[in-house]
Amino acid sequence: MIDISFEINGRKVNPNNIGDELEAAVLSGVADSIKSDIGNITCPEHGQRPKITIKGRNIDNLSFDVSGCCDKLIEKVDSKLK
Repeated sequence: MIDISFEINGRKVNPNNIGDELEAAVLSGVADSIKSDIGNITCPEHGQRPKITIKGRNIDNLSFDVSGCCDKLIEKVDSKLK
């Protein structure tokens, strides 16, 4: 499974623990969309999965940070997210 985490306004958040139902739904939708776009991508060389951190000052301004075991994996994920 792809590791997806969220940081909103500098704090790690879990969509399941957000009090605001609309924000929770938006973040869960973003995670579901990423999982759908990326599928089960693994590094062909190392067998590792990517880690994606979704960051922003609020849910209206989110960006993606992709990390992984090597540049090939990161490039493969980046191409799917564009």
